[in-house]
Amino acid sequence: MKKIIALIILLLTVMSCSELSEMEAKSQQIKRERGYECTYNSRGEAQVCGYIK
Repeated sequence: MKKIIALIILLLTVMSCSELSEMEAKSQQIKRERGYECTYNSRGEAQVCGYIK
């Protein structure tokens, strides 16, 4: 019984990690499609970054 429960927990963990990976990939694709711009200060450090409207 304990082995079955451990297997179920392991499968759920793997499934949630793969879903997070897919969500991150979609997010990166949307950023590339819409464009992403940043505002920089005088030292060249990014101040604010966001989607191009």
